[in-house]
Amino acid sequence: MIDLRVLHRELRERHGPQGWWWPGQEPFEIAVGAVLVQRSRWEQAASAIAALRAAWLLAPAPLAEAGEETVRELVRPAGFARTKPRRVQALARWWAGRSAAARSLDDARLRSELLSIEGVGEETADAISLYCFGRPAFLCDEYARRLLRARGADVPGSYRAFRRAVEKPLADAGFTAAELAELHGLIVEEGKRRRRRRSAPGRIGA
Repeated sequence: MIDLRVLHRELRERHGPQGWWWPGQEPFEIAVGAVLVQRSRWEQAASAIAALRAAWLLAPAPLAEAGEETVRELVRPAGFARTKPRRVQALARWWAGRSAAARSLDDARLRSELLSIEGVGEETADAISLYCFGRPAFLCDEYARRLLRARGADVPGSYRAFRRAVEKPLADAGFTAAELAELHGLIVEEGKRRRRRRSAPGRIGA
């Protein structure tokens, strides 16, 4: 595995500070966004979040208590109209009942509880742990996979195996949650720029 400290420093010099990168005004909104963006573009998730906010449902208790048909219409822009309404409401029910107490849980137990919520898989659980609860987590997503492979790292195929492979390098490097939040943003920015460069039309004589 490559030196993630070196990668963080290099990307920060190239793209500038990213700060607490994930879009959202407060933790519950960030968590909802993490569920809605699954297998969708961020623009789609953002439209659904805006609709929930306009309907005064972007809060745990109101969203948990809303009718499923109402929620389905509001989150339709994010796609998967049969599953995403159930998932955001399952998240809202957990948040309303457990989020305050969950802040006192250790990292492993918090992640386990998040994984018990319908629709919260490993990547989403890590995103919520990091950006909503300030727990150190490295998002082993496709952006990270592609970048590390391009740098010559042997990246395992599954999310779980990838996560295990980076645990020791991360622990040795002593990353804080804030640094990991920024590192994820930097990796995403690098991935987007690489993709734009690849898709840009070639110049004659280049």
